[in-house]
Amino acid sequence: MGTNPNIRVTDNVVEQNAGAIWQRLHSEREDICEALLQEPVPGPATAGNEESIEAAPGSSLWHRELLHSRLHKIDDALDRLMSGSYGNCSECGKWIEDPKLEFDPAIAFCIGCWQRQQSQARPPYALPQSNSEPMHR
Repeated sequence: MGTNPNIRVTDNVVEQNAGAIWQRLHSEREDICEALLQEPVPGPATAGNEESIEAAPGSSLWHRELLHSRLHKIDDALDRLMSGSYGNCSECGKWIEDPKLEFDPAIAFCIGCWQRQQSQARPPYALPQSNSEPMHR
């Protein structure tokens, strides 16, 4: 059986703390579910309103999407914990440093893979660049 030097054996840190990690993730999951149940469900945009208030940061829809995104990350982390792959990068398999896991136990990527993903992703709020002059009103 060959060993990969990039994958750290998890029988020390993760197995010793698996219960605490599971409890922390599960507790945050319950808090998010409770917040989603209390959050008002956004309705359709008012007719004639050209700008949807729901898409603005701080609105109910934006907050619900943020909560759902975090819930998905927590569920993935719980799945990794139960499958025995918790602590290994989901992209390359390298061990994620303990301080990063302590800061956010739902983290799924090592710093190198996370940086590559960030450099490839275009922020949803970025405006398209244009060489033309701005329009005057």
